[in-house]
Amino acid sequence: MGEKMKREASISTWQLFFFMLQTYVGSGILSLPYDVHQVAGKDGWLSILLMGFYMQIGIIVIWLLASRFPNKALPEFLPLIVGRAISVLIIALYMFLFFMTTSQILAVFLSIAADWAFPRTPPIVFAVIVTAITVYLIQEDIRVIARFHVLMSFFLMGVLMIFLFILKYLNVYYLLPIGSSGVQNIVAGAQKAIYSLAGMEMLLWLFPLTQANNKGKWKAAAGASLAATTLFTLLALCAFSFFSTAKLKHIPEPIIYMIKSIEFGIVERLDLIFLVFWAVFSITSFMNYFYLAALSAASITKAKHHKTAVYVLSLLIIPMSVYTNNAESIKMIGGFLSWSYHVFLFFIPLFLLVIAMIRRKRESTG
Repeated sequence: MGEKMKREASISTWQLFFFMLQTYVGSGILSLPYDVHQVAGKDGWLSILLMGFYMQIGIIVIWLLASRFPNKALPEFLPLIVGRAISVLIIALYMFLFFMTTSQILAVFLSIAADWAFPRTPPIVFAVIVTAITVYLIQEDIRVIARFHVLMSFFLMGVLMIFLFILKYLNVYYLLPIGSSGVQNIVAGAQKAIYSLAGMEMLLWLFPLTQANNKGKWKAAAGASLAATTLFTLLALCAFSFFSTAKLKHIPEPIIYMIKSIEFGIVERLDLIFLVFWAVFSITSFMNYFYLAALSAASITKAKHHKTAVYVLSLLIIPMSVYTNNAESIKMIGGFLSWSYHVFLFFIPLFLLVIAMIRRKRESTG
C-alpha cells in the first residue's frame, strides 16, 4: 500500500473502534457461555474476564510494535525486521489463519441457521448469499467497510434491550459461591474464550489506515476489546443465572434457549429476532477476516489491489464452509484456531517487537 492509497482509504478513530468491535462480537456470542461452562462451571464469566485482560496485554504488545512503523502495515514493515523470505512465510501463515477463521465463522452461521430457522434450505444457498454480499463490500476501500460497521453496530442496542426483559427471570444464587470452580479451571476456561475475543491482530493492518495519533489508535482498539469483554461477560452472567449448572451442561446455545423461553406479548418468537441481530454480527466478523485474508494474499503476490484475491478466496471459502458445516468439524477447527491464536496474537507480535527493539528498527531509520 502506497501513501496515496492510505490517504484515500483512511478511517477515523471511531470507525476503527466499531471495525474491531464488530470483529470481536461474532458467531461466538451464542456458544461462549456453554464453552466456558464446560470447563469452569458457573465461574465461566470469570474466565471471560481473565481472557479479556489477557487480550488487553496483547493489544499493548501489538500497539508497541505498530507504533514503531506508524505509516506501514505488517506486510510492509515485516521485511525490515526479519527479511523478505521470513516475512513472506509469516504473512502466508496469517493469511491461512484468516482464511480458516473466515471459513469457521461461515460454517457456524450455516449450522445455526439450519438448526434454528431454515432446516430445509441447503447450506450452500446461504453460503453463496453471505459470500456474495461480503465480496461486494470488501472489494472496495476500507472506508466503505468501516461505514457499514458503524451502521450495523446499532444492532448491539437491540441485543441489550432484549436482555432487559429477562432480568426478572434471573436467579443470582446460581452464581454462588464465586470462585468455587478453582483457579485452574477458571484459567482453563479462559482458553475457551480466546476464539470469541480474538481480533486484535487486525490492528497490525489497520494502524496506518487510521487518521489518529498512536495513543488514539490504542484507545480505539483497547476500548473495543473492553466493550466486547463486558458484553460477553454480561451474557454469560445472564445464562448462568437463568439455567442451573446441571441444565447448562446440555444446552450448546444457552442464549437462544434463554430468549426463546421468554413470553413477550405480541412477539411470539423473540429468539428469531435475536438471531437476526446475531446474523449481522456474524456477517460483519466474517467480512473483516475475509478482508484481511485478501489483503494478505495481495501482499504476498505483490498485487496492486486486493480485489482479485477476494474473488479467488470466495471460490475456496464457499465449499470449505459447506463441507465443515457439522458439529464435529466445527469443534475440531475451533480447537485448532483457539491454540493458533496464542501464537499469532501474542507470541509472533512479541517476537517481532523484541527483534525490532534489539535491531533498533523504526520507520524513520528504515
